[in-house]
Amino acid sequence: MKVFENVHLVDGTMANVYLVLHGGKVAIIDAGLPGEHVKVLNYLKELGFAPEDVDLIIATHAHHDHIGSLRVLKEITGAKVAAHREEAPYIQGEKPVKLSSEPVEVEIPLEDGDEIAGLKVVHSPGHSPGSIVLYSEELGAIFTGDLVHEENGRLYEIPHRYSLDPMKNREAIRKILELEFRHVLPSHGRPILNEGKERWRELVEELEL
Repeated sequence: MKVFENVHLVDGTMANVYLVLHGGKVAIIDAGLPGEHVKVLNYLKELGFAPEDVDLIIATHAHHDHIGSLRVLKEITGAKVAAHREEAPYIQGEKPVKLSSEPVEVEIPLEDGDEIAGLKVVHSPGHSPGSIVLYSEELGAIFTGDLVHEENGRLYEIPHRYSLDPMKNREAIRKILELEFRHVLPSHGRPILNEGKERWRELVEELEL
């Protein structure tokens, strides 16, 4: 599904996988469950890209539905893996997670404020220690990872049982309002275009942040 001219949402993955086209290359945001790499590669082919055109795979965090296909996608594409430095030990298998995936080396450890593939890294801990939001000032869009999820056109916080520190997650949600954006591209649910900031503000108000 084409979201913008240079942003596509791969159809039919458990957690959304986004493709960001930049300078003739492709950055993949998250990798889906094990086996879902096939859907990603098929979508790339439909766009006219070969696996070797993928130069980056950015993990928003280390949960299984986001990195289950990370290792095989890295092996097939030769892309470098990027993630926040606090999330890297979980992706690399050095620290345990509830549902582990095959360990993958993180070649590009990210920090808050870094830029990668035209996207600004916003460290948004709470759901996990190194969860990130990726912000495109040019598009006025945010890729939220699991900071929030969409349902029927509204935004909700991730259920507390799935987050390491739900209150810290809420604080991260509040801070996102400081950004200038119109579009919200979540990992669960559909993108909210044009009205993203309004929906985000409504969530903040509901949570009384």
